[in-house]
Amino acid sequence: MILVTQVETWLFMDRDRADAAEMPTILVEKDASGAKSFTTMRTLFQLKKWTGQHRFVPFLSCGEASYRAYEVFHVDAKPPFAILESGGVLMKDNERDEAYDSALQDAGVTTDRERIAFAVDYLERELGEQVILAIDEPVASHTRVPENLFVPGNVMQTSEQLFGWANREQTERGDAQ
Repeated sequence: MILVTQVETWLFMDRDRADAAEMPTILVEKDASGAKSFTTMRTLFQLKKWTGQHRFVPFLSCGEASYRAYEVFHVDAKPPFAILESGGVLMKDNERDEAYDSALQDAGVTTDRERIAFAVDYLERELGEQVILAIDEPVASHTRVPENLFVPGNVMQTSEQLFGWANREQTERGDAQ
């Protein structure tokens, strides 16, 4: 099982929410304007675990330049792949996957949903495993995590529930490494 997660809304929070958090947080995104996104230490440990097993793929709306600002994905929790621009770009080992670019262009997909579905199909072929989506916009053709895991506006509770569920699923499927 590969978990594709929309980190901007499911796992990461802004500075104000991080300052008000009741648990320790850590900076995960910093650009020229300064600190932008934070997550809990517990979530960071789960990201390290899941990326270390090559079972976590971040899903972001931003492009390559903004993706570089997510220090967590270049230092602490390097994912095998990252989906950017809502499926318009795929990073493999933090470099643009040009084979994906060609395949996407040849497929002639145009909408965000088509790009997301194409990216998920591509990942399933590349990794040889089922991809489960934890993203805001449903893609009918692909499996999603249970909807009740997402708590709007509360990334701490959402991340706790998401990784709790994912760890149980991984154990039940015998995917634990």
